Amino acid sequence: MTGPAPLVANPFSTCWIRPDRCRYRFTRPGQLEQILDRLLRAGGGQITGPHGVGKSTLLFSLLEALTERGHHVSRYQLHTGQQQSGEKPDNPVLPAGAWLAIDGFEQLPAWRRWRLVWRCRRRQIHLVVTSHRQHRFPFTWSLSPGLDTAFCLVNHLQQETASLVTDQDVAFLFQRHDGNLRELLFACYDLFEQRMRHQQ
Repeated sequence: MTGPAPLVANPFSTCWIRPDRCRYRFTRPGQLEQILDRLLRAGGGQITGPHGVGKSTLLFSLLEALTERGHHVSRYQLHTGQQQSGEKPDNPVLPAGAWLAIDGFEQLPAWRRWRLVWRCRRRQIHLVVTSHRQHRFPFTWSLSPGLDTAFCLVNHLQQETASLVTDQDVAFLFQRHDGNLRELLFACYDLFEQRMRHQQ
């Protein structure tokens, strides 16, 4: 007598798709190095784009690459006007030449944003931010991932499990959620769960 079928981990669970676990899917080889080199030459910059297009994920990839090159990196994530750390991000205590990353720059009031920029320049700290709209920075990388990126991401997440979410599903969900990859992945989680239960 056989036992129940083993449970299959859902590849779209939060633990796999959060920005520090899910690598940004670049559209061509060498693109990370291209963005990083431009960021280093500019001495700071911003990643812009609408909700759910991968700004935080790209930021993590850039910070990881900066760390591998020996740079001192500090990161703050802002959400709904709150910062996760008790230290104020607009008064950084970092050595000259360090990199400060602010994920959700627009959450700071305008006067705090410009004070932060001024302090970083004065202290020779490199600032890189994510935002839904453009601010005055020496370098901007705007994100607007297409359907090919969605296909690549979903197929990558399912590479060690059954491919219960098809390209046809992805195309439908991409259109339904107006290109918001975060919402698309949440929908993929529900769809994967439904089909996994159906197979058991």
